[in-house]
Amino acid sequence: MAVLMGEEMLLWKRGKTVGKGSFGIVSLASTSNLHDHLLNGVPLPFQIAVKSCKFSGSRYLRAESEFLRMFQESPYVIRSFGVNVTQENGVILYNLLLEYASGGSLADRLEADMNSRKGLAEFEVQKHTKNVLLGLSHVHSKGVIHCDIKPHNILVVGTDRIAKIADFGLAMTLEERRKKKHGIRGTYRYMAPESVIYHEYGTEVDIWALGCTVYELLTGTPLWETSSDINDVNADVLYKIEFEKPKFQNAKLSKEAQDFLKRCLVKNPRSRWTAEMLLNHPFLKSSYVQLTKKQSDMSLLRRIFKTLPHIRDLIKARLIQ
Repeated sequence: MAVLMGEEMLLWKRGKTVGKGSFGIVSLASTSNLHDHLLNGVPLPFQIAVKSCKFSGSRYLRAESEFLRMFQESPYVIRSFGVNVTQENGVILYNLLLEYASGGSLADRLEADMNSRKGLAEFEVQKHTKNVLLGLSHVHSKGVIHCDIKPHNILVVGTDRIAKIADFGLAMTLEERRKKKHGIRGTYRYMAPESVIYHEYGTEVDIWALGCTVYELLTGTPLWETSSDINDVNADVLYKIEFEKPKFQNAKLSKEAQDFLKRCLVKNPRSRWTAEMLLNHPFLKSSYVQLTKKQSDMSLLRRIFKTLPHIRDLIKARLIQ
């Protein structure tokens, strides 16, 4: 299988399937080429993810490809390496070649801790939240609304564990928003009140969804919990979004976290903070010193162990004693 990218050719081989959805499948793929392959001066990774669907139903994947091209300069949006069409087992497929997120999604991180239902450590959530806000700030500056921010669509990439926004299949431009009503768009549990009630969408809906996401990451439970006894869970969630106010009284939420959530989860979209405003919130400021010190300490230890391996052996011997 091959895809033309400028004057060069990228060869890739499909591996195991790692995800499925209404759009199609996501597979791991290995890349290979006869010469050192560069994309905009950057070497392509040996492993990528390939998002595929039938060519006849590729409308949303095509739109996602166009949106990702707009955000290539942002390190907080998943990278696209191009598209191509293949024929496999008699089926014509449209393929979107993407950066591989070895750390999975934030939903995966939550699921790993689901038995304890404790949520993630606050410093980790602060770091991921800051990265997502930096991504949203860039996306919104281009006049685009993501429309489906949630833990499943925030991927963790590389050894630095950078959180990146993914899945722009439901995204729209502000211009598209003005032309017509779009009905229910997104995942019910993370939808903003104005979308549920009036089918209205603006960049503010992404901020509401981020608030729902941060609450879930910190507490280990969704903002809008429902009983398994209820026949129509989605209807119950939509009812709560329309008629109830979010509750922030949770022992797992610090004062800074509660105040941050209050700025995101405002029912009136005009009063909701923007991504730029939230980047200056104390909840994120308090994480910087703690995270920087933690990273600095780990970096120092790695350098010591690398240059003075006998120190590492001494520490191991001490621990055994």
